[in-house]
Amino acid sequence: MPGPLGPAAILAGPGAVATAKHLAFRAATSPGVTSATLTALVFYWTSQKLPDWVKKDICFQNLLQNRKDISTEELEGLYSVVEKLQNVASNIQELDTDIPQLHAALLAFIQLSGQIKIQQVKENCSLSDCADGKAANTDHIHDKQSLKFLSSTSTYTSQMTTTITRDSLYETAGNTVNVSSLRSNEIQNALQLATFAYYEDSEILTEKLHEKDYTVLHHKLVDIRPGRVAYYIAVSPTEKQVAICMRGTSSLSDLLTDCCGHAVPLVDDVSLADKVRVEVEAGVPNIVMVRSDDHTTEVISGHERIVLEDHDDEGDNYTRCHEGILISARNVIDEIESYLGPLIECQYKIILCGHSLGGGTAIIVATLLRSKFPELLLEPERKIHAYAFGSPPVLDHDSAIAAVSYCTSIINNADLISRLNITNLAVSLACLRKIQSKLAENDLSPTGPATSLAFFNKIAEGTSGTPLMTLSELNETISEAHDNLALRKPEHLFVPGRVLLVYNPWLEGDESHEEGTANASKGTNLVCVETTGTSPVFQRLEIDGLRCFTDHLTSSYFEILGMNYEF
Repeated sequence: MPGPLGPAAILAGPGAVATAKHLAFRAATSPGVTSATLTALVFYWTSQKLPDWVKKDICFQNLLQNRKDISTEELEGLYSVVEKLQNVASNIQELDTDIPQLHAALLAFIQLSGQIKIQQVKENCSLSDCADGKAANTDHIHDKQSLKFLSSTSTYTSQMTTTITRDSLYETAGNTVNVSSLRSNEIQNALQLATFAYYEDSEILTEKLHEKDYTVLHHKLVDIRPGRVAYYIAVSPTEKQVAICMRGTSSLSDLLTDCCGHAVPLVDDVSLADKVRVEVEAGVPNIVMVRSDDHTTEVISGHERIVLEDHDDEGDNYTRCHEGILISARNVIDEIESYLGPLIECQYKIILCGHSLGGGTAIIVATLLRSKFPELLLEPERKIHAYAFGSPPVLDHDSAIAAVSYCTSIINNADLISRLNITNLAVSLACLRKIQSKLAENDLSPTGPATSLAFFNKIAEGTSGTPLMTLSELNETISEAHDNLALRKPEHLFVPGRVLLVYNPWLEGDESHEEGTANASKGTNLVCVETTGTSPVFQRLEIDGLRCFTDHLTSSYFEILGMNYEF
């Protein structure tokens, strides 16, 4: 297990330090350190720190089970997706991937994240000892109104104080709500139904659903083609409810679907010659003032694009969404539409549930169904609702906000998947570029025997060494990166709807959280904030050891909902 604070699990253990020292010795006789060497180091540390409870998680088991045999067709698909990603990245101006020794900068970034966490905890302890904890640290932002104003603009600006703490960013992300709201019967039931989608055995699925008074109408497992997700559709006559539940990433084809994250127009017809606009109508219109040099435009969030052009060959006037998930959602609707028509006529409520990729697909399926069946737009909270756990960003800025009337997204702490968008990629690249410059300044860039030795000795310090950057410098780098981003541009995607963000404050000393155990989220200091996916809290990656990965597991979501995990 990590040390008492354990902020960077993959850097704190004795095995990791020993490995770094061994590679430092090897580096003394090597001309330089390759990316493959550094990648191997990261994977070694990660595998050493993977706890048993992670290996028992159903989505993790499915992922390993479906990795045994990879066909030639799947590999060809992987190559084509990688090529497509490279083309997309090259066309996005914000993404400057030209960073020397990128892998070294990434390792240093992981180490820095752990060091900054320890620094924040220590500073908080020092403040608590001063004048019975009444002393104020004016270097940190704790003013909710200030950060909420910045949050409402959905951008970081130079107005931001450069030493924002992690906890203050979470606290000011939205309105704090009682944890009991998070643990409502509706959300707990949705998580169970979403997790059932990971069952590949139809008999087990039928048995589990029967216990909840549901009858399976259709259970679809996917083939090896990307753009398709496994799902099931079940009905409860007692509740007068139909559940459509999509499975998260469990195979290479699912991974390829995840990777096809280019923002494309949200239309309900594949034919480019016959596009039908799908609008995400806001339950409560959110008026946004958009200013430019020559005019001001008033836009209702969730409807047309910000700038409406006379000619829209590129589809910029349409709502934008995740390409791979849109394709998957269309395929699901094609297969279930015949089931839904009669049920909608009989006034059955539709709930869509999913975790990870399944959560993103559930949201897009709900959006398309509202377009196909206009009656679902009337009293949406009674007609249709999507529940997404750890969903990736799937809708553009305005649409993500507008989807609050029919979508609830739950995000656990540092969950990495919910932060994987172009915004965070651009910001992370800016941070890595700054870290690389710091490595070069301190003769730590591993380009030769001497500097490679110095680099690995630095990494071997773990979280106890001197940080390459201060928290102020890191926040300044992030702020500058955000100043160059226009979040309302079509290619930027966000987690949609009403977002319930659950987190454990770093500065309240929850022992179970620090140890990174399966019970990490059961601490008494669990906090829930109601916000939107466009909040600044989601515009930076949080590297908290392995938690950015383990917080995404279904078992971790069961923990924050106070439920026993029995799969």
